[in-house]
Amino acid sequence: MRFHATSALAGGLFALTVMPAAAQVAACGPDVPVGQWIGGAADTSDIATHGAAFDLAGASVPPGGYAVSNFTVSSPATVRVEARGQFGGDPLIQLYDQSGILIVTDDDSGGNWNSRAEVQLDPGTYCLATRSYGGGPIAADIRVGLTEHPALTQGSGGSNILACTADTPATPLGQGPLDQIAGQEAEATNSVNEAPYYRFTLSSQMPVSIRAENPSADPYIYIYDAAGQLLGENDDYNSLDSRVDFPDGLAAGSYCIGMRALNNPELPVRVSVQSYSEADMMLDLYANGEASPPPDGSAYPVVPLGTLQTQLVNDGAVGPEARWLRFDVAEAGLVVINAVGIGQSDPMIALFDTVGREVAFNDDANNSLDSQISAQVSAGTYMLGVMQYHGQNGAIRVTLQRYIPAR
Repeated sequence: MRFHATSALAGGLFALTVMPAAAQVAACGPDVPVGQWIGGAADTSDIATHGAAFDLAGASVPPGGYAVSNFTVSSPATVRVEARGQFGGDPLIQLYDQSGILIVTDDDSGGNWNSRAEVQLDPGTYCLATRSYGGGPIAADIRVGLTEHPALTQGSGGSNILACTADTPATPLGQGPLDQIAGQEAEATNSVNEAPYYRFTLSSQMPVSIRAENPSADPYIYIYDAAGQLLGENDDYNSLDSRVDFPDGLAAGSYCIGMRALNNPELPVRVSVQSYSEADMMLDLYANGEASPPPDGSAYPVVPLGTLQTQLVNDGAVGPEARWLRFDVAEAGLVVINAVGIGQSDPMIALFDTVGREVAFNDDANNSLDSQISAQVSAGTYMLGVMQYHGQNGAIRVTLQRYIPAR
């Protein structure tokens, strides 16, 4: 499995789900796709008076898009919204009000990768947007009910997160605007139970990087603007830590970081906001194994192995960041690379050519946690990134073998 940052949503939801004209309803705000009345029509979709939960079985979630279910509440009620993936799908839910303000979002609180949230709602129209956590197409069973109705999911005991608005209590990060702080970085360490929300400000537009670090807690972060709109979210950027980057910058204003712990909310998590730079971006790509560093080791540590004649063997400790090996091939042939975990290691490997193109990647070969790559190569210099799945720490043995065509 490879880890990539979740991009800022920058403009909200997309990829509308096409519905029959009779089932369509005005969207919840300008950025939420047009949805479908979960009860068939507006006057039959009031959960406060329906008497039973509304169910939508096998809703189709398109690639990179959303399935949106609309319902109404005629009197104040505590509502439970759920999505259960079919065939191993991993749904994530976001509940919006009629003006397009995000109220609550959840992933996995239903247990077994399913989503679930319970929230007190005032009278109005609401949109439940369901998407796939991985971005691919899935089918999901969706339920909107009151808390006294039977639940669709078993529940995990986890917590979902309410959107952060100007009225949400939040721990301040930094004394004053971030762009006016020496070093342009602010951080704090608390458990998620102690500080589920943080707030920071900018006095001018600035590119920023927001991080939450402690893989044992497994933090999941959400970034909101002053109006409570979700700007970005991330889980498992590097290992089980989370990170959201805004390379184009955030405008002057107030911002909020919401956080959940998918593992243990009592463990301390370091949350930081700092200036984002191109150099930082490249270092992160090298550390994550998504791009190969310069072979000379000028920008990132590189272990030179020399020329691969027949076989090379290298042992090394690998933690959350990739370990890079460089080797040369004198003539075209077949290269077979094995990465074998020692102890609790679970290796992943990525092979790049001289100009930085990825030649091959592998995790879990031959029905094991070890990795293997077989690749036809030309003469040249190659870079091999050696990584741990989920940022474990341990030793990994790498063997490289070269085979040439029979003459």
